[in-house]
Parts: sequence; C-alpha cells; structure tokens
Amino acid sequence: MNEDRSPHRKPSAEPPDLPVPDAPHSRTESPLPAGALARRLGVAPTTLRSWHQRYGLGPSGHHPGQHRRYMPQDVAVLTVMAQLTARGLSAAEAALQARRQATLQPVENPAGDHHTQAAARGIARAARRLDVLALRETLTAAVAAQGVVHTWHTLAGPAFILISRARYSEARRALTRRVLARCLSEVFATVPRPRAGSPVRVLLVAIDERRDGVALDAVAAALAEDRIASVHLGAGLRPAALADVVGRSRPTVVVVWSHDRHCRGPEVLRTLADVSGWRPTVVIAGKGWSPPSTPAVGVVGPCRDLADTVATVAGLI
Repeated sequence: MNEDRSPHRKPSAEPPDLPVPDAPHSRTESPLPAGALARRLGVAPTTLRSWHQRYGLGPSGHHPGQHRRYMPQDVAVLTVMAQLTARGLSAAEAALQARRQATLQPVENPAGDHHTQAAARGIARAARRLDVLALRETLTAAVAAQGVVHTWHTLAGPAFILISRARYSEARRALTRRVLARCLSEVFATVPRPRAGSPVRVLLVAIDERRDGVALDAVAAALAEDRIASVHLGAGLRPAALADVVGRSRPTVVVVWSHDRHCRGPEVLRTLADVSGWRPTVVIAGKGWSPPSTPAVGVVGPCRDLADTVATVAGLI
C-alpha cells in the first residue's frame, strides 16, 4: 500500500531508519566458511547444515544465494554442540545446552550483522506500510532458506522489537504488530507437515491469544521441520475441554506458551496434572513463566525462546 506523500501532510515523527541495537559479541575475528568450520569441529559440512535446519544453530545473517559464513558467536555455539554430541548426547539435547552454555545472543539483541539489521528493518517497514505481499515473499524465502527457528530469532523477533520501539502512536504500533503476526502465521502454515497417519504426540496450548498465537504457530512449524506432528489448540480453552482432549489423545508432551505473566498459568498446570489416567510431560515456554522454586513433577522449563522449546520437545519425543 503506497503511503501518502502529499506536501500538505504533516511529517511523521518516525525516523527514516529504525535503529537496531548493537550486538554484544565481538566482531574482531573473521567469519569462517562452512568447510573450514566443519574441519575445525571434526564434523561433516552436511552435519552443520542439519544443525542449522533442525535447531537453528547456523550462520548469523545468512542470505539465500550466498556462501555460509559463521561469525564468532556462531562458532562458539557450534563448538559446544560438537563437544556435547561427541560425548553421546542427542542432537536435540546438545542443541539446548549449547545455546545456554555459549549464550547465543537473545532476541532482545538483534543480530549485529548489517545484512540482518537491514532485513529486520525492511520487515518492520513493510508491516508498517501494510505491504503484506512483500512481507509474505520475504518471510517465505527466509523460512525456505534458513528454517523457522532462524527466521524467528534473527528476523521476526528483531522486527517486532523495532516496531515496539518505533516513534509513532501505540495504535499504529499495535496494527503493525498485528500485520506482521498474521503474515508470519500464514507463512508458517505453509511449512510441510508430517504425512497423514503419523503419530501426533505434542499438544500446543497458548495462554494469551493476542500475544502467544503466532509463537505457537512458529513452534508447530519448527516441529514439523523436525518431522514432529503437533496439534495447535490455540488459547482460551476451558479447563474441562483441555482435560478432555488430553485424556482422549494422550499426548507425550503438552507445550504451554505464555508471553506475559498470567494468573491462568497455574490453573492450566493444575488442569493438566489432574487429568485422570494420563500424565503428559508439560513444557512451559515463553517469557511469562518464572523458574519454579520447587519444580513440579512432570513439568519441564521454562524454555525462554523458540529454539529452546523446539529442542526440548524434540529431546522428549
């Protein structure tokens, strides 16, 4: 949608470029190509590609058509990953621990690579302009080339943060976030799912539909990339209905996502603990959860981000 550029229109208070905070990692080391990193770690280049696609452990700011080059923070994470898998840990568990030990930069600090900065700014601008065609095209290409986890952490997450920090009205920021979330959900829905008849052992439940719905869409799509089928129950499910579906479907894992702190969180956990005849492992995910002082039996987490959530679920499955 074209913006009105009439000379009589009052200039917008929004700056021409949304700022991206500098990443906290050092950039003094030269990036490593995939082959050189694979030799350093003692793994095959195809293994690096698999870790990238399955767990989001890939090169920062990689773009389709370009050679993969790994920044120092990428090398740190993958070094831990290689060490843990060499000790016998599953790839999913190793990916989870590698992220925590090597402190891969969080979504709050968008990637410092200038290509990634520009891509995140472009996504934020397209959402502000309601240019959904450009958004879908860009996000679809990113998911196809980099996977759901990488797209979520290096493009979508930073774009949401840029929107929240933009200097225009809250009403316009809310609309911009909604447009981006909707386009993300549409793109994630196109990720191929496991074949019909595959076992479905994961249920996904959100607490806040406004904020958590697109996060669950991302979890479902990322699990599908790992050939794990899931049922997305959305938000607002009544306790009796949740208990019924868990009792009938008997999932191995139930993921409960919460972006903000809610009083409904304990209620949902109590409901899952009281299901007659079946006790799934409950993965609590999102920033709305505080680490429990006494971990409940059968409850894992909290997983703070998408990558941790997907790796945790994959490890349990």
